[in-house]
Amino acid sequence: MTARLPRRRTVRPVPAPAQPACGPVQAIAQVRLAPHLPREVFEQNLRAIAAVRSALHVIGDIDYELRLACRDLAGLGAALTSLRHCPGTEVVSTALVLGEVEGLGQRVRSIPDWGTVPPPRQPRSA
Repeated sequence: MTARLPRRRTVRPVPAPAQPACGPVQAIAQVRLAPHLPREVFEQNLRAIAAVRSALHVIGDIDYELRLACRDLAGLGAALTSLRHCPGTEVVSTALVLGEVEGLGQRVRSIPDWGTVPPPRQPRSA
């Protein structure tokens, strides 16, 4: 008795219009500006990109951290293309948001003033 090999099947790609949409997509994009680009110019460009939900101007390796919300991956691609076409900008990294941690920011903690000196520690008694 000889073993039968399975027939080879051809995998055909699904036509683009028939591919299912992945649903809403959120992402975080980190952007670095060229030294000559005024931030006001960049921020004005951000206001023209509908996918930008919030922007944080930060100091460090990057200049801005953006929160993007799009209908699907194609929309995210279009938003990133728009960001890359802003003169003097570099999209350093992009990360898809998988979920948000619940229950944060609900407690209000008192943060000491940086100018105040904390009280001296009391020695523990045994």
